[in-house]
Amino acid sequence: MGVQYTINNEHKKEMFKKFVDKLYEERQYITFTYTFGKPRSPKQQAALEVYFREAAKRLNDAGIYHQMNAKFIKGDIEIPWTQESFKTFWKQIQNTMFEIESTTEIQSDKVAKVYDAINRGLVERTGVHIPFPSKELMEK
Repeated sequence: MGVQYTINNEHKKEMFKKFVDKLYEERQYITFTYTFGKPRSPKQQAALEVYFREAAKRLNDAGIYHQMNAKFIKGDIEIPWTQESFKTFWKQIQNTMFEIESTTEIQSDKVAKVYDAINRGLVERTGVHIPFPSKELMEK
């Protein structure tokens, strides 16, 4: 079973060192995995899901659908957006920018960068701006 430590000050760093020393004395073999940056929070994940749902709705309301190549009818067909299809679109941009496949693995600061890239592209190409959910918006 794994244990997660967040080290963001000197005290926590010293506590982690003591933990490692004790663990090594007991087990003699340890493998560590680490990540940098602050992970996205549960509130940020909830905001992402609200954003995916709102983006799908606003794009559909504007008559902007995504294209799917349907070879059996020899061409593209327009498909209405869903929360899941917009999430897939987000993940493609996220993966291209940061080589992170899952929204559960992205760091907090990178969420804003992916949003900015998507929002800029949507505004430039479609004129549709979808604000990222704020605390006030999510409490409505």
